[in-house]
Amino acid sequence: MKSNSFLTNTSLYHWIPEFEFNSYDLSDLVVPGPDIEKECIFIEDQLNAFLAIYKTGTLAKRQGLCTTFKYANLESTAFSLCQRLENKLSGNILVAYAKPLQRW
Repeated sequence: MKSNSFLTNTSLYHWIPEFEFNSYDLSDLVVPGPDIEKECIFIEDQLNAFLAIYKTGTLAKRQGLCTTFKYANLESTAFSLCQRLENKLSGNILVAYAKPLQRW
């Protein structure tokens, strides 16, 4: 079992299923500050997507969220909204996953 308990300090990752939360190494995820967290949750509702913030330089893992769940297909205005948010993340990476979650 991986220790991902640090992610319980945010509601941003509530969507990660229990199996993946308890067995995947999610140490590359970022716990955002309260302002960014609120903005993420607002954008999730607007886009009907789940968001995750990864540390700068993170690469997809063989057993990770990006290789397990499909990304959200965003229209250009939604993509622009995500880009504006990502610009506030100090080089961290914003990923939008399909809602409801879909496995590859």
